[in-house]
Amino acid sequence: MYSDSRDSVFDWDSDVFSEIIRGNSDVSSQGTLSTPSTGNQYCTPRSLSVLETFSYDYRMLQLEVAPRTNIWSTSYRSNSESLVPFDPLMFSGPEQKTEEEEYVYQPPPRLIFRSYRGRHFTVEDNARFFVIKSYSGVDVDASIANSIWASTNLGNKRLNRAFEEVLAVGGKIYLFFLVNCSGRFCGVVEMKNNIDFTRTSDVWVEKSRWKGIFPVEWLMIKDVPNRHFQHLKNPLNESKSVTNSRDTQELPFDIGVSMLKIFSSFK
Repeated sequence: MYSDSRDSVFDWDSDVFSEIIRGNSDVSSQGTLSTPSTGNQYCTPRSLSVLETFSYDYRMLQLEVAPRTNIWSTSYRSNSESLVPFDPLMFSGPEQKTEEEEYVYQPPPRLIFRSYRGRHFTVEDNARFFVIKSYSGVDVDASIANSIWASTNLGNKRLNRAFEEVLAVGGKIYLFFLVNCSGRFCGVVEMKNNIDFTRTSDVWVEKSRWKGIFPVEWLMIKDVPNRHFQHLKNPLNESKSVTNSRDTQELPFDIGVSMLKIFSSFK
């Protein structure tokens, strides 16, 4: 870029560097300061390299430079409070709730089934379930026709006590009918009221054997083979299958609901 000689010629009248050089003095061979007297002046390559560090636009030399404010400094004081009132809710997340406030009781999902008449009935979580084991299919037909049922003396007492208990909490009792030695369940019944131990009926095969009558409503009437229920084990009956139940044997709630679902879906 530059000549190999010690000195180079530079145009001192150039508009580009006139402001940079103006007012500067050169050192004479006698050690005294003197100003350039001609338009052309010798300068060393070192001087030229220094001049190259400046912008070619001399007006850039007049830039006002100020350091940027360090907002992370401990001495920094923002004036934002005077401009916008600080609202802590502007930057807060969703409202935090305590454990007690977050807990909301969710009632268990209601179980809705359809009766053979097309009416829907709801099974609440306080319902109770029992197996009724009839000794004759004729008695089952009589129950469907007359909307009544009668069990043994011990069975009637067990059902009556259970009905009074669920009545106090607004629950219901459902009965699964199973004809002895038939190999199938034949229907689902709702117990509608207490047992009247003073009444009898002549609709049964063995008229003198059954005392005490209670009203029922038949909800499902269909024959479902035992094999569809054999996987359901009753912990209230030594974990035996529900198909191996005795008369008025109670079932846990989940087992009863499972049997209702099988009845409902069976075609």
